[in-house]
Amino acid sequence: MRTISLWQPWASLWLSPAKLHETRHWATPYRGPLMVHAAKKFVKDVEPELSTILDDEFGWCWDSDLPTGVIIGMVDLVDCVPTDDLYYGRNNLSVDELIDKLCGDHDWGRFAWRRGSYRRFKQPIPYRGHQSFFDVPEAIVKAQMEASELRAA
Repeated sequence: MRTISLWQPWASLWLSPAKLHETRHWATPYRGPLMVHAAKKFVKDVEPELSTILDDEFGWCWDSDLPTGVIIGMVDLVDCVPTDDLYYGRNNLSVDELIDKLCGDHDWGRFAWRRGSYRRFKQPIPYRGHQSFFDVPEAIVKAQMEASELRAA
């Protein structure tokens, strides 16, 4: 199954209601199921606004509780648009849009990968990550996919 590694805490955020878009410096034509791997890299020094979102989503010990070096869930990748088209020039953002914007790098020239439904695995799966997309055998994630709850976008 197609997989991507993301640094924590953004990997976990993308598998939460807070983060609808993952932002990248590259676009992708791929649409469909995408496993989310939490890389070993963990950024703990984040902006205060993002820290508040993380506290709300994962508790105040998120910086020691979120897993690394594991596959933590799956998203349905439904779209990829330039960040320039997403929030720029809009002054009437909803609360959800403001939170999503705080959860990513929406600088000019980047791309926002929109997820539809998502599932966070009950038990993270140890796996070595890679840059860009990489494939993980479906047998490795099958049990966790069946045991986890599918959540709407």
